[in-house]
Amino acid sequence: MTAPPSSFIQGYLARLKFPQLFMLAAGLFLFDLVFPDFLPFIDEILLAIGTLVLGSLQKKVEPPGEGKPPIKDVTPRG
Repeated sequence: MTAPPSSFIQGYLARLKFPQLFMLAAGLFLFDLVFPDFLPFIDEILLAIGTLVLGSLQKKVEPPGEGKPPIKDVTPRG
């Protein structure tokens, strides 16, 4: 059994740095494809490039155990 497309999309968006900005650019791209304009395909090409750039920006994934050092216990003993 395969996962539904919505879980794939949610998983993809979770890995992006700016998921809301990506969804906004994708929505504007789809809106712009539906309604005609004065310069055909110029703005569609620019929005598509912008959407692809935003889609390629992903969060850095640090391997477990690396990153911040462990916090030392600094409570006074007495």
